[in-house]
Amino acid sequence: MKKVSWLLSLWLPVVFWCGLLFYLSSIPNLKASQNPVLDEILRTLSHFVFYAFGYFLFFRALNYQKSKKNFLLPLGLVWLYGFFDELHQSFVPTRTFQLMDLAVDFGGVFIGKIIVEEFLPKLSKKILRKLKMDG
Repeated sequence: MKKVSWLLSLWLPVVFWCGLLFYLSSIPNLKASQNPVLDEILRTLSHFVFYAFGYFLFFRALNYQKSKKNFLLPLGLVWLYGFFDELHQSFVPTRTFQLMDLAVDFGGVFIGKIIVEEFLPKLSKKILRKLKMDG
């Protein structure tokens, strides 16, 4: 039972993230704003942030309780999901496969990797020091 809850706590957020992106990609004429310039800015920003967050979720699920962290596998898997998401959009009326979206997705994934790689070790040390002081 404990293993099931452990798996759910790690992978359910990943599944939810994938499902949310799939759902949003399935909506024809999806607009963030009626203003075309603002719409483009908001949609680009949302791609970037969603994929940076996706990197964090995949990293967390794939590296839980591992002493040697794998930073590249989540990068590849999330980017691959982005590729298939763009491909999926090409089958949705009014939506298309856009290389620019794919590039922005990869930018978000890559920034997510940098954030996790840079701040995770510092955060882990800070948490361990705090635990030692409290313990």
